[in-house]
Amino acid sequence: MRTFRTICTVLLLTVIAASCQRRPFSDNTTAVSIRLKVKTEVNHSRAAAEAETMRIDLFDPETGAVVYTDYISTEGGYIYPVPGDYDLLVYNIGTESTIVRNEHNKNTVEAYTNEVSAYIKAQMEAFLASRAEARRQMAAEKTETKGPATKDPILEGTERIVNEPDHLYVGQLQNLTIPAFDLGEERVISLEVEASSVVETWKITVSPVEGLQWVSAVKALITGQVESHFVGLDKKSDGVATVYFEMGKDMDKGALTGYFNTFGKNPDYSSFLSLDLNIVDNAGEEHHYHFDLTDQFFDNEEYHLEVEEPIVVEEPKVEGGGFVPSVGEWEDVQTDIEL
Repeated sequence: MRTFRTICTVLLLTVIAASCQRRPFSDNTTAVSIRLKVKTEVNHSRAAAEAETMRIDLFDPETGAVVYTDYISTEGGYIYPVPGDYDLLVYNIGTESTIVRNEHNKNTVEAYTNEVSAYIKAQMEAFLASRAEARRQMAAEKTETKGPATKDPILEGTERIVNEPDHLYVGQLQNLTIPAFDLGEERVISLEVEASSVVETWKITVSPVEGLQWVSAVKALITGQVESHFVGLDKKSDGVATVYFEMGKDMDKGALTGYFNTFGKNPDYSSFLSLDLNIVDNAGEEHHYHFDLTDQFFDNEEYHLEVEEPIVVEEPKVEGGGFVPSVGEWEDVQTDIEL
């Protein structure tokens, strides 16, 4: 029995010794404290929304492959990656229009927006036809002076009309080394990351406009914009898109005003940057207007586009007879109720 106990004791000590041996650094993780500064101040910041949750990725610097993913608040938080060398990328998630895809590799992470719905396109059918005709005339006028740098997607039939993007706040650190510590060491690495939006906000003013009281809605299209943004590379895509947005009325100034978000003007398109308006009056009639804003997109530090061409919306004419309801002044009516 004593021999059996001795054997058991030796085996137990062997197991304990094996469990307490020092593990290689590569098997451990390091606590990393991330302090974030999200710069939500954007041109015309009234259009910039606050971010809520941030995704943080660590990539292999050589292959670009993602090796660690976590989520933190907009103020920061802790992550626990394996020690090593990384490229760090952080951006907000949960946006309504902006979609991020191909997150598996730093070189392919891309932010984009979907095309507008078939319903919206159907509503703009007459507007788009009028716009195409105006575009042909515009192209003819430009050809007489200087040919366009690129083909016009509207005339080529390749136009993509997309929703405007939400602000995407992106921060990066390159060649980041996360060291390893012994199991007994209580060490925390602190990092500071600044994130700013890769989306621009532009303001548009159209004035003077007469008959604003007869305007019920204004749909707008701005052409020649960047289709998407490669977040990891901080690079605009080559694709071109048209951004759809809506404008409002400024009754005091007699103007139409609005804001639109964009990944930026496509640098390959130096012509055919137009603003197209579909103004709908109270009777449902459409009024189409087309403006060439090419020159205003260059060296515009205020991100403000202005159209100074008069627009007149006449009072809608309602034809036909029938019952027309109306409300007169209140009259006091007294009635005796027998109980």
